[in-house]
Amino acid sequence: MKHAIYILVTLLVVCGAMQAQDYRKSARKGNSLYKEKKYSEAEIAYRRSLVQDSTFYKAQYNLGNAMYRQKRYTEAKKYYAKAAESPEIDEKEKSAALHNMGNCALQEGLGKRDTAPDQAIKSYQEAVEAYKNSLRVSDKNNNTKYNLAMAQQLLKQEMQNQQNQQNQNQQNQNQQQKQQQQKQDKKDNQQQQQQNQDKQNQDKQKQQQQQQQNKDQQKKKADAERMLEALKNKEKNTLEKQKVKIPSGGRVEKDW
Repeated sequence: MKHAIYILVTLLVVCGAMQAQDYRKSARKGNSLYKEKKYSEAEIAYRRSLVQDSTFYKAQYNLGNAMYRQKRYTEAKKYYAKAAESPEIDEKEKSAALHNMGNCALQEGLGKRDTAPDQAIKSYQEAVEAYKNSLRVSDKNNNTKYNLAMAQQLLKQEMQNQQNQQNQNQQNQNQQQKQQQQKQDKKDNQQQQQQNQDKQNQDKQKQQQQQQQNKDQQKKKADAERMLEALKNKEKNTLEKQKVKIPSGGRVEKDW
């Protein structure tokens, strides 16, 4: 019985050792492929190593490197973060993993600055924070300090560009509103002028009508006066004709 237990323990130890050799062997193969710049093949080898041992931080870190070389920055950040969180990683390696996370974020920002400025700003901010975290772990890396300064400068520049663009957009909007207001004022002025002209025409027409009415009334009055004078003259003539003349010799009595 003791002999059987001893054999079982031995087999477990041997299997464990073989498994350890397998994930390390896959990682070493990945390193060789990476040096040959066969990054996609190196990625496969590192993934195989992680299948055999998902906690192997060196494979995680190197997988991040292989993805970085393939410009798959978002995926690379994920594996750098996993490596940095490993309890087995030392300060130098952790600082390097955080540094590389900053590089990924910086590359993402550079790729978005022409098409998505807002996202570029977020990426630069992420890069700045990653570089600062790297320096908090170890402040001896001058490359990290340089990249931090560059990320901060890019962030400042992008934010200034965004502010300038917002100011320009506001100026354009104000200019458009001003032009629209000027057009509206011109239109209103033209309408007012037309209304004034129409009123003047109406007043002139009314004045002409009033003058014509006055002329007509004066004419009617003159016609009436002429008719009245003519009637008076006619009546006078009639009376003159009907008047009886008295002879000078005495009164003449009419014989009925």
